[in-house]
Amino acid sequence: MKVKIAKSAGFCVGVKRAVEMVLRIADEHRDRKIFTYGPLIHNPQTIEMLAEKGIKVLDSSSVGSEGDIAVIRSHGVAPEVKEELRKRGYEIFDATCPKVAFVHKLAKKFSDDGYAIIIIGDANHSEVIGIKGEVSGDVAVVNSPEQVENLPEWEKVAVVVQTTMDRQTFESVVGAIQKKYKNVVVKNTLCSETAYRQDEIAELAAESDAFVVIGGRNSANTGRLYRLASKTGLPTFWVETADELKQSDFAGIERVAVVAGASTPHWIIDKVVEKLENMNRKFLPPWRWRWLKYFAYIVLRSNFWASLAAGFLSTAIAFKLSIGSPILRGLSVLCILFGTLNLYEYREWQGLALMDPSKVQFVRKTRKILFPLSLIAFAVALIISFSLENSLWILALAFIFIIICYWKFSFLERIFPAFVKDSAIFGLWIILIWAYGSDWNIHLLIPLSMFGALRALTMGLKELETDRILQRKSIISWLGEKTSVFLGLIPLVVSVTALIILKISIKFIGIILGSVLMWIFTILVGFRVVRKGSYVEFLADLIVIISAI
Repeated sequence: MKVKIAKSAGFCVGVKRAVEMVLRIADEHRDRKIFTYGPLIHNPQTIEMLAEKGIKVLDSSSVGSEGDIAVIRSHGVAPEVKEELRKRGYEIFDATCPKVAFVHKLAKKFSDDGYAIIIIGDANHSEVIGIKGEVSGDVAVVNSPEQVENLPEWEKVAVVVQTTMDRQTFESVVGAIQKKYKNVVVKNTLCSETAYRQDEIAELAAESDAFVVIGGRNSANTGRLYRLASKTGLPTFWVETADELKQSDFAGIERVAVVAGASTPHWIIDKVVEKLENMNRKFLPPWRWRWLKYFAYIVLRSNFWASLAAGFLSTAIAFKLSIGSPILRGLSVLCILFGTLNLYEYREWQGLALMDPSKVQFVRKTRKILFPLSLIAFAVALIISFSLENSLWILALAFIFIIICYWKFSFLERIFPAFVKDSAIFGLWIILIWAYGSDWNIHLLIPLSMFGALRALTMGLKELETDRILQRKSIISWLGEKTSVFLGLIPLVVSVTALIILKISIKFIGIILGSVLMWIFTILVGFRVVRKGSYVEFLADLIVIISAI
């Protein structure tokens, strides 16, 4: 089955900000109880993920102990709610979506200026209740032209709209208001992201046989997407997770459009898409076989694949240069990277928890095995490095000491910005392969550095959505997709040029081939042609292995 994913699918800006904020608060205040006032966002799976981290939904009657934190959800609340929480002993952190907060300011301003406020929206929606709380005078909530007819005769009226309402409802209700009142100020506070999601449905309907709408049952914007998709006349299915999809519902359907609410996390969308793609297939390609997928899952999740690729490249270089013990050199690189990546990712739990909960689950299930294995890998690397009878053992010991300190002391994770940590991992990858594989051959430093830069660029683009959600200050998030892909030409050209100038381009043709393939793959990842994280990880390091061969 062919699946078309809406470009707008996934977290909106307000949801990203709210989730990032509460995760950051949880990390910075690990010794305090953290609550959200109502569900942070309207997605049960995300709320469940937060609950696993000890972030609970606040009970309306509970009283906070000293030091307890209450996070205001993305929908916002009325001012008196914040005041009540403070009286109950909570420290307040406000995760209200900036666009919703702007509506609050407008409603308060016009109300203070003597205007009656008309809110176009759902009267029972959290956002609307919060906006009403800002109004000191007359206020009404309507969501149809018929309801406008029953409003009082006010002298002057100001109109705002719930950010997630659909444009058609907004325009029809505004038309009725302008007919009824002469002195009207209309403020279109519809969220542009929400409007774009709704507009996409019409475009997708022209090239699809059915719709799948993903999102929480309590999500108002997901409900509107479902109703708009249903109006196209195509079969439309609303699901929260992939488990709700039924094979029988899609009999005879060849093209499915997938849209998702603003609170739907990326990992749920990926699982729904994967299940849809496997439907109505008479033959599954090898990469869909269950046993093979499980094997790949273990190899990728444990970071063994990335470590193996680096070790393989180091061994190949040592063979090319006729350096002694090439296999042992590659094994040392594999062991050091294996331990380093596992301990590093354990400390960088925020991004994993948000964008790839299955990775966190894997670490939890295998922690008693994976961590001792990482320490054993470090010990093996040190023993081999000593046996090579050169200064490599000093390098290995230094790297191992640094990563164990980083893993052990949580405050180090908060001290260094993302681009510093990413650069350190990038540097480790290059130095290990260069030192062990070439025995510090200065001629190979530039080509290997440029090849490593292309790999780091690809991985950075894979993590770009996580960086934006968590507001991590990575180099890729600062540059953006297009600029990063374009700048990828620089290491490609430098790598090829260096090998040609040094007259070793034929001997190390694999590095040239690998650099070209990696840059092409970077383009595919940057423009979301290849979007699933596990595929990116596998293929990027497969290119490293191909270059070694």
